[in-house]
Amino acid sequence: MNKLLMLFFLAFIVLVSCDGRDRAKKSNTDVLKEHKLLDSFSESIRHFPETYTETITDTILSNGYKVKIKNFTDMENSYLDEFKQDSILYKHYYRDSKANISVTNNTVVFNELIDKTFFLNFDNSLSTFFNKANLDGVWLNEEKTLSNSKITIDVVFCKPESDICEFFNLMIDENGKYEIVNVTEEEGN
Repeated sequence: MNKLLMLFFLAFIVLVSCDGRDRAKKSNTDVLKEHKLLDSFSESIRHFPETYTETITDTILSNGYKVKIKNFTDMENSYLDEFKQDSILYKHYYRDSKANISVTNNTVVFNELIDKTFFLNFDNSLSTFFNKANLDGVWLNEEKTLSNSKITIDVVFCKPESDICEFFNLMIDENGKYEIVNVTEEEGN
């Protein structure tokens, strides 16, 4: 019985001495630093868009062409904008977009995936711009298409959270041959 009482007394002493008095005068930041948890609380990570998005546009033109444009979020590639404000490290990931364009007229005339790589094959000097820009939009330019024998697709790449953009016309002829015109450069001249 003496041993049991002694064991109980010893357990009581151990439990009472572990009341956290040593941390009572430490700030929350110091306690988090001590346990290497401060970084997880001083970092804010966001993705734009947060989830997968997809839009499909089907257009039948009066000249018999069918244009299908599928815009979707590339969940694997993004541009990282990192900045610090009020001791919090913000990491904003701006996800890339891609577009699948299909032009048919009884047969498939054009079927390509439109992304940064597609445009870098056209003009490699865009690589510096594309490091901080994403595909912002792809759509059929009906006005130019109806006044021209070529299908004209407008494509725009923009730097996130800015007004800095590059505009392109992707013009596809009846044989599926295409040319890309940088409209931004033309307007700048």
